[in-house]
Amino acid sequence: MKKPAPVTRAIIIGNVAVAVADVWYTYGHPSSDSILRQMLALSPAYLLAGAWWEPFTYMWLHAPPVGFWVTHILFNMMTLWIFGKPVESRLGSSRFFILYILGGLAAAAAFLGQGWWMAGHTWQGWQADSQEIVGASGAVLAVVAAFAIYFPDARLFIFPFPFPVRASKAVGSFIVLSLILMFIPALSFIGHSAHIGGLLAGYALARSWRKQAPQPPILTKPAQKSMEEMAATLEVARMSEATFRATLRPLLDELGKGRWRPLQPQERALLRRAHLLV
Repeated sequence: MKKPAPVTRAIIIGNVAVAVADVWYTYGHPSSDSILRQMLALSPAYLLAGAWWEPFTYMWLHAPPVGFWVTHILFNMMTLWIFGKPVESRLGSSRFFILYILGGLAAAAAFLGQGWWMAGHTWQGWQADSQEIVGASGAVLAVVAAFAIYFPDARLFIFPFPFPVRASKAVGSFIVLSLILMFIPALSFIGHSAHIGGLLAGYALARSWRKQAPQPPILTKPAQKSMEEMAATLEVARMSEATFRATLRPLLDELGKGRWRPLQPQERALLRRAHLLV
C-alpha cells in the first residue's frame, strides 16, 4: 500500500540525513565549520564568487543540531510533517515539490535582497557581505501559507496564545511580526526576510493553483456512503411486494449467470430485503 505524502516524507528524510552528516563532519573537525556547511550555506559573498548552487542547497542544511540548536531542524520538520501532508494531498506530489522548492528559492531571494539593501545598494558592499543563512524555514512556511489558502478556517494553536487562531489570520499575523522583527539588530541571526519570502511565494502559488486543485468533499467518503446506503434502503422498503419482486428478479438472473461486479446501493438494499445479503 502506498504511503501518504511521499514527497513530505522524502524531504524530511533528506534534511535529517544532511543533519546527521553535518554532525559527523563537525565532530571530526570541531575547530571549524564542516565541509557541508562550507558548501551548502548561502551567503552573498560566496554566491557572487560563483557558488551558484547555494540558493538550492541552503534549505537542506540547518543550524548545528547539537544542544539548543537542535530545535531549528526539529521545529521545521515537525511543522512540515503537520502541514505538508494535507497540502500534498490537495496539490499532488509533483506540485507540492514545486511549491516547496520555489518557496525556498523565494526565501533565498528575499534574504539576498535584504543583504543588497543593508549593503547600501552597492555591488562592492554586497560582495563583501559574508552573512550566511541556512534552514528550510522559508520553504516550510511556503507550505504553511498554502495550507492557509486551502484550509483557511482550520484552527491552529500557536504558542503563546491559549486559544485557537484561524489559519488565514495566523499567516497574516506572522508576516507582520516578521516585518517588525526584521529591523531589530539583536535578532539579525534569524532570517525574517527569508520567512516573508517563503510565505509570499507559497501564498501566490497556492492562489494560482486553487482553481485547479480539487476541492475536498463536503462529506468524507464513509459518511457519504452511509447516506447513500440509507437512502437506497428507504427506497426499497417503500416498494410494493410486486415491484420488489420485479426489480429483484433481473438482478438475481444476472448474478446467477456469474456476472459478478460491484453492487450499487439499491442492489444491496434489494438483496438485504430478500435476506440474501447481510
